[in-house]
Amino acid sequence: MGAILFGLTYNTVFPAISGITNLGVTYMPDLFNVSPWLMIALFAVFSLLLFYWLGKKGDPRKSEI
Repeated sequence: MGAILFGLTYNTVFPAISGITNLGVTYMPDLFNVSPWLMIALFAVFSLLLFYWLGKKGDPRKSEI
């Protein structure tokens, strides 16, 4: 089923995706026109918040142990 859907939508979907991704070798700071250190800091803060949230949420498999 997936292969049929892919084949039917390839001619319309591929050019749109190809146009977006055809930027050459680029980095996220270049895409957003910000300092690389700002991207590093934002990634670090996001990672810390994610780990904090996962730690507060707890282990979902506690009842299985």
